[in-house]
This record gives sequence, C-alpha cells and structure tokens, in this order.
Amino acid sequence: MNKVLVVDDEKLVRQGIITTFPWEKHGFQVTCDAGSGEKALELLEREEIDLLVTDLAMNGMSGLELIKRVKESRRDLPVVILTCHDNFRYIQEAMRLGVLDYIVKTEIEDEIVDETLTRIAGKLAEERSPYEPAKSGADSKRQTSDGLLLCGPSRSSRPAELLWKDEWEGWVGRMTEIDAATWLLRVTPAEADRLTAKFAAMPETGGWLCIHVTGIGEANEAEAAAKLKQYRKRVLFYASGGRLQTRGWSDVAAVTNPSDEVAVSAAALRADWLSADWVYDDSDFERLLATTAGSGMEAEELRNMLYPVALEWERLLDNGTLNEFHGLAGSGLFWKEWESGLRSFRQSIRQTVGRNATRQTSEAVFRAIELMREAIDSESGEAEIARAVGMSRGHFSKSFKKVTGKSYGEYLRLIKLERAKEMILRTDEPITRVAELCGFSDYRHFSRVFRDYTGKLPTEYRKAGALD
Repeated sequence: MNKVLVVDDEKLVRQGIITTFPWEKHGFQVTCDAGSGEKALELLEREEIDLLVTDLAMNGMSGLELIKRVKESRRDLPVVILTCHDNFRYIQEAMRLGVLDYIVKTEIEDEIVDETLTRIAGKLAEERSPYEPAKSGADSKRQTSDGLLLCGPSRSSRPAELLWKDEWEGWVGRMTEIDAATWLLRVTPAEADRLTAKFAAMPETGGWLCIHVTGIGEANEAEAAAKLKQYRKRVLFYASGGRLQTRGWSDVAAVTNPSDEVAVSAAALRADWLSADWVYDDSDFERLLATTAGSGMEAEELRNMLYPVALEWERLLDNGTLNEFHGLAGSGLFWKEWESGLRSFRQSIRQTVGRNATRQTSEAVFRAIELMREAIDSESGEAEIARAVGMSRGHFSKSFKKVTGKSYGEYLRLIKLERAKEMILRTDEPITRVAELCGFSDYRHFSRVFRDYTGKLPTEYRKAGALD
C-alpha cells in the first residue's frame, strides 16, 4: 500500500476526502493528515509517506509554498493537488513544480473519483523503478498450489498476530498484501491443512477470517491480487459463514462488480437515507438496512453514499453524528460493523431529538425540513410549511426550535447558503442569479449574509474556489 498524507485546512473537507474516496481500492492508505502546510512538513520529517495530497488555497502556508518546500528536501516525493475547479491555468502553475496529478474536490461522483485515482495510481506505477524487488519469493510460489486469504478484524491487524512467532520468518517470503488488513499466504495443500487445523483448534482467533483458496497456484501474482481484492470487497465484506472457509479459485475469480440491472442505485439509496422515516419507523429502518446490504456495495461505496447523510444530520442536530460516522467509515472492514454503527447512529439521533420533543413532533419537523429543501426557491413561508405538516404556526415555530436548536428562519437560511455555496463553485451563474435561485431577493443582503457565514463575499468565494 502507498502511504498517503492528506493536507487541507478545512477539517470537514479533509475528513470527507479521507473517508469517502476509495483509496484502498487503488493501492493507497491514508496514514496521516494535516490542517496546515506547517503541520504537513512536521509529519513528513518523521513519517514514511509515499504520496502527498494537498489543497492549494490554505490559510498560512499555501499549497504551492508547501510543494516548493517539499521539493527542496524530497524531490522524488509524488504530489497530487486538490482543487475546487477544473481550471487548467491554476493546475498548470502547480504542474510546473512537478506535481503528479490533481483531484477536483467538487466532483465526488463514484465514477469520476474512481477514474481519477486509477489515473494517479497508473502514473505512480510508471514513475517507480522497474527493478524494485518483489514483496514475496517467486521460487516458493512455484511449489504452492493453494493459498490462505487472511482477513484481520481491524486496519491495524497484522498477520504476525495469527501466525506463530517461531514460524513467522518462514512465511514472510510467501506473503502478499492484498488489501487493508488482508493478506494472501501461498501454501501447499498439506500446509493449508496443517495451518487451518491449528486455527480451528485455537479457542479464539481475535476476529480473524481465514479462507482456504484451492487451486490458486495457476494464477499469476497480479491476477490473483486483483481477483482476491475484488472478492474481499464484494463477498467477504458481507461474510457470515464462520472464521474458517474453503473456496475454489474458480469461484473466487468469478466474482465481478454487480451489473447495473442488479445493483441498487446509490443515489436512490442515499435519497432513502436522507429522508427521516427510518429514524422512528422500525420496519422502514430494517428495510433500509436489508436493501443497503443487498446492494452489494463495498465499504468505499458505502462511505460515499452515506457521508452526505451524516453531514446533513450534523448540520441539523450538531450532536457529533459526523464524528461518529468518520469513526465507522475509518474502521468498518465488514458489513456487520457498519450495521452495528448505523444502529448506533440512529439511536444517537433519537436520543438527541427525544430530549426536547415527542416522536410525533419530531416527525412533523423532519417532514417540514424535507419540504423546506424542496421549496427553497419558492414563495412558501413558515405558515405554509406549518400548515403542510398539520401544525399551527406558533406551535410549529416552538417545536422546530426544540428539535433542531435553531429557529425556522435560521435553518432555512442555512439551507439556502449551503445551496448558494454549491452553485457558486459548481456553476457559472452570475452571483445575482445565484442569490435569486436560492431565495434571496436582495443581492446586498445576500452578500452580507454570505460573508458572515463563509468569511468571504460571494465573488471572493468563487475566486478562491478557482484558485484552489
């Protein structure tokens, strides 16, 4: 795995990039992050880093200055820049400093992110010396026809925890890292039988999963690694068949990405999770869990799909749900952990809301928020929204404040400003038009409110996004 350092002075953006991008799918592991160029330089002095990913427009030391400093001491360290706009003029300036590639932060659709990381991984591979030694002994592999796929319970797991110390050195040459906390140990059938018998006799393997893959010796290393990674992400992520299993190589190699006809749309699932019905409706929550598990999405895809959901609840309740999600996304190697985490996530929401309002009141407020998002550019006011959820305006106003901790006007402004931020960065609409589409009739008032919220005037915000 290539060890990655991510640098961005906006914490939520940084955490989102770390947890929602499919780094491990492309051979990367984010081992540390920094909120400033100065902190990044400190980390580079003491950490082993294979790839630096940095924002350009940061407070204090800019990304360009950081790159210049890094190139003075580590000219060979590959650098990827984070930008908000696919604007070649600004990207070209960084490229002159020897930057490997760039990532557009506002283009987080699965296909685009996947294509970008594939491109970066390819460029990185081209820059590497063709004479780098292999990680495992080729001679020993010629004598082995089977393999043991060892899957650890956490990202910090190492196979030395499972194999015996007196035998460890003998196995190292046959070990290949496949994915996060996942290794392939090439063995003969007799060795496979002996090791699995030892595992079976152990009262507790610490949550490790061992898959005896028969007939894998015919596959070359690159093919085996690619197929096993796919199997780990698509099948073992949902594993429920016990800690010791046996599979034929042909069955493992046959696993592919789910077809468009069978796979559940991530966008449709996200829309279901963004609705609030599952918070109180047990059957709807269990249905959503089953549908999500049945979609066959791997962990990285789940992170991408659910991150906007966690972000929206954090904006609504400000109760730490986003940090809770980051913890889950950063550690969940199996669906059972995600399911447990989502149950805890739901309970946290219910406890936060339940301190101040009844279930009936909370459900009415959640419906109102959905209507507010849909009617952002319409003339609907608080009275109309209150009427739509069956409440008087006075009662609705008090209830809304109890549930969200914000007044109706404050929350509506938050929705409008978040929509405005997105439009300013992702479209070329004039600022006056953005203000109008986001429900602000007075451009001067919009500019003042936007500056109070972001620290920049709308024009400055767009310019900073272009420079970034």
